Amino acid sequence: MSSHFWQRILSGFRPASRSEAGRAGPCVVDAEPGQGGASEAAQTSRLRDPADSLETPEDSPEPIEAVRASLSRSLEWRAQVLLDRSSSTPRLGDGPALVASLRGGGEESIRQIPFAAQRALAVSRNPTSGVADLVKLFEQDPTLTQSLLQTANSSWYRRGDEAVISIAAAVQRIGYRAVENLLLANIVGGMLCRPGGAYTVTVGKVWSHMLRTAPLAQRLASPFGVDAETAYTLGLLHDVGKLAVFDHISALRGDLRREVKMPEPFLFDLLMHLHEPIGGRAVLRWGLDARAARAVAGHHRSPVPETPDTVSELLFVAERVDLAVHARFEKPDWEAIWQEGAIATDRAAVEESYSDERP
Repeated sequence: MSSHFWQRILSGFRPASRSEAGRAGPCVVDAEPGQGGASEAAQTSRLRDPADSLETPEDSPEPIEAVRASLSRSLEWRAQVLLDRSSSTPRLGDGPALVASLRGGGEESIRQIPFAAQRALAVSRNPTSGVADLVKLFEQDPTLTQSLLQTANSSWYRRGDEAVISIAAAVQRIGYRAVENLLLANIVGGMLCRPGGAYTVTVGKVWSHMLRTAPLAQRLASPFGVDAETAYTLGLLHDVGKLAVFDHISALRGDLRREVKMPEPFLFDLLMHLHEPIGGRAVLRWGLDARAARAVAGHHRSPVPETPDTVSELLFVAERVDLAVHARFEKPDWEAIWQEGAIATDRAAVEESYSDERP
C-alpha cells in the first residue's frame, strides 16, 4: 500500500493533544475528503439512497426497527452500487471479500461493547444511580479516574479557580451525561483491532480526528438546539462505521493468514460509500436511540434530508470545521460549509459559538 493513498486521506493530521493522552486509538480511519474531494462514484451513488425514503419530523420519535431496516437497505444498496461501479476494474484483490463480510451478519457483525463496560454504562445511564455508585466504578480504574479529574478541571466544566480532586466532586461537577460520554470515549478507544500493514499506521491520527470532533460539536451545539452532551457523544461516534470496516479487515486478515490487499481507490470509495449506514448500525447496537443512529448514518448530508435534521447539520459543520483547521491548517470557510451541507441553522450564531473562548 503506497503512502500516496494515506496522504490523500490523512494529510495534515496532527498528533493527539495532551488531553487525548492515554486514550489508545481504535481501529478507525478517516476518509473524509476536503470540499469536493469525494470521488464522482461516491457522490453519485448516494443520490437515491433507500435510507432516505424514511423521513420523520424532527420532534417525533422514530421506531428503532424502522431505522434498523432502513439502514440495512441502505448498506445493501450502497455495497451493490460500489461493486457495480468497480466491476470494470481488474484485480480488486480482497475488496469483494471485504464487501461481502460487511454486508453479512447484520448488527451482529458490529463488535459489541464488553460486558463490564456495558455494566458501567448502565450505571451512568440509570437515573436512580447515586454518586456513590459512580465512585465505585472509577475507584476500580486509575486511568479512568485520571480522565474524570482532567475533564472536571477542564475549561469547559471549570468555573473559577477551584479544582476538584475527588471522584465524587468531579462527578457532581460534570453530571451523569458527561460521565457517560467519558466512559464511552474510553470504551471505544479501547476497542482495538490490528488490520495490519499501512492500515494500522493511520489509527492514532484518525482517532484524534474523532476525539477533536466531539468537543467541537459540544461547543457548537447550542445554536442547533442540540444538548451539549448529546453533541459530544455523536461527534465522537460520527465516523464509528470505519471502526467496523477495519475490524472486518482485521478478521479477514486472520482468515487469509496474510495481509489484506485491494486497490487504494477501491478502499477509499468503500469507506466513503459504506461507513455511514454501518455507523448507524453500531450506534443502535450500543444502545443509543433511533435519532442518534439516523444522524450518524446521514452526517454527510448527501443527499440533504427532506425534513429538518439539526443533529446531522451539527455533525456536518463540526466535521468540516475540524478538517479545515487540522487537515488543511486554514480557517473554516463558513459560507462554503453552509452551502455544501444546505445548513438551515443561523450561521452567525454558530460562528459566535465557535469564537467563544471555551474549548
